[in-house]
Amino acid sequence: MPVNALDMLLVHRVFRRELGELAWLIDSVQPGDNSRARIVGRHLKLMTDALRHHHMAEDELVWPIVSARALDRRSDIERMEGQHGQIATVLDEVQADRVAWTKFVQRSTTERLRGSFAQLSEQVLAHLDDEERDALPVIVQHLTPEEWGAAVKRGASFLTTHPRLGTVLGGLVLDYASPEDRRSFLAGVPLPQRVLVKSLGSRSLSAYRKKLYAVQS
Repeated sequence: MPVNALDMLLVHRVFRRELGELAWLIDSVQPGDNSRARIVGRHLKLMTDALRHHHMAEDELVWPIVSARALDRRSDIERMEGQHGQIATVLDEVQADRVAWTKFVQRSTTERLRGSFAQLSEQVLAHLDDEERDALPVIVQHLTPEEWGAAVKRGASFLTTHPRLGTVLGGLVLDYASPEDRRSFLAGVPLPQRVLVKSLGSRSLSAYRKKLYAVQS
């Protein structure tokens, strides 16, 4: 049975959409509104932490196996690994700018965060496109379902290492999926995390979004 890479595609969909949302969320915070900046900053931290976690799972459990088996595609895999390294560097810059911004929102701190975040978004979006075009077919061809399942399990561990926000992230994945894709995605998620997402994901996401988008109940 070939690998079902829907998990990766759904997670990528979350990153694409949430990075786009974050650009205007950052811009919407007015100078001096530090409390609002902390709310947006927490969402930015959630997405950047999730991105790091996602890349670590690939770096540890996907790229080494694929690179050893698909010698003719090693240059593509090395490019993926190199892009992960570049993104990690920019993530550190965004983290530092986010901390400064949430402490004191002013034009200078907003400009710095806006600049590093724009660089991050550009690199991540280009990487996701490259990965889906050049690396995903190699993964499907050269990884076993068991090996892919281990990588999915490693990625899903974010739900338990970051319980509250991990459940929100799981809710985001399901929110951006069709009913059929939701069933397929959940079938591949380890049971403890599956129970969390199914029982709490939608409700946690709804409450989280009300606060993030300043919706009055």
